[in-house]
Amino acid sequence: MVRLIRSSIRAIAFAIALVSSAAHAQPYPSKPIVLVVPFAPGGFVHTVAQMFAESMGSDLNQSVVVLNKPGANGNVAADFVAKAEPDGYTIFLPTASILTINPHLYKGLQFDALKDFAPVGLIANTSNVFVVSPRSGIRTFKDLVDRARANPGSISYGSSGAGSIQHIAGESLKRQANVELIHVPYKGIGPAVIDVMGDRLSVVFSDASAIPHIKSGKVVALAVSPKRLDELADVAAVSEVVAAAGVPDYAPPAIWYGIVAPRGTSKENLATLNAALAKALKKPEIREKLIASGALPADDPGGEAFGRLIASDHARYAAMLKTLNITVD
Repeated sequence: MVRLIRSSIRAIAFAIALVSSAAHAQPYPSKPIVLVVPFAPGGFVHTVAQMFAESMGSDLNQSVVVLNKPGANGNVAADFVAKAEPDGYTIFLPTASILTINPHLYKGLQFDALKDFAPVGLIANTSNVFVVSPRSGIRTFKDLVDRARANPGSISYGSSGAGSIQHIAGESLKRQANVELIHVPYKGIGPAVIDVMGDRLSVVFSDASAIPHIKSGKVVALAVSPKRLDELADVAAVSEVVAAAGVPDYAPPAIWYGIVAPRGTSKENLATLNAALAKALKKPEIREKLIASGALPADDPGGEAFGRLIASDHARYAAMLKTLNITVD
């Protein structure tokens, strides 16, 4: 009887081992993948996530589900993903600010931007444009700098908050041009653009949401970064106009979007995810939507290149924020 019981136990254990082995042997992905988005639904990042979730899911023959986890300027989502199982079933779509700026602004973060994530690939770089009111009399980037020099304290610039790319862009210009600029923080770029249109704010380094207002003549575009856009073919890139304005080394920060996974995710799973991301970037309908939104699809979506970009931007912003004395309360 005892021998029979032991034999049965061994048989059950063997069966469990077989089932477990079979489960592990299933090709990746064998269940839905969660793509975490650091902001609430409705914004550009959420739209990008939905596009790539649909495309990647189709290519992987598995659902990719978008999960919005807003809060603390993206830090809530980053912490969630950093602590997730590194099995390839939880991935993250951060903006550059979350992994390269926030670590130098916020104390007590529970994640390490350089150690807790494995890069999957870069999606796109976004475009930003300096805009002013058509009634301001300012028509070029040089006009803006000249006005600030001639009338100290007369130029105000908007941002989406302390440590945002608009804040960094404004303080960098202030320092390099040796002018006095007044920083006005907002809860988002939309209200800042509206105040420019209403002559309550001098200038804002807006995202692509300003493009319709530029086309309608409600605001004037001075220069776009990082390079010219087909949507605004007559607007020069910042790099083309800074020398004439007397600030030849000025380069406002750029914001990118990409996908990362928790550190420890296998190279094989990362390669599978990267292949699906790269394939999505080649689809005309996705490229057209990105470009129409003012985003520049990545030339190199490779994971290694993306990892180098994260590391270099992390170091660059560490030095820049310290030099500019930018902090958050």
